[in-house]
Amino acid sequence: MQDITTALEEMIDRHGLTHVVAGLSLICSEKADYIRANFQDRVTAKAWDADARGLLQCARLICTDSK
Repeated sequence: MQDITTALEEMIDRHGLTHVVAGLSLICSEKADYIRANFQDRVTAKAWDADARGLLQCARLICTDSK
């Protein structure tokens, strides 16, 4: 757990929290697309899409709050 925490902290320091959270949102969205295309698993893809939307909303709030 320490390794991932350190890696995330370094990414946040380098790129900013908004960009890291937005990047996670993009990864979730791409995972949803991959699952839909390769496994035809709509339930799992829908969960990844919901995570993507939630993270994107968080990124927008972080960006708004930091101004």
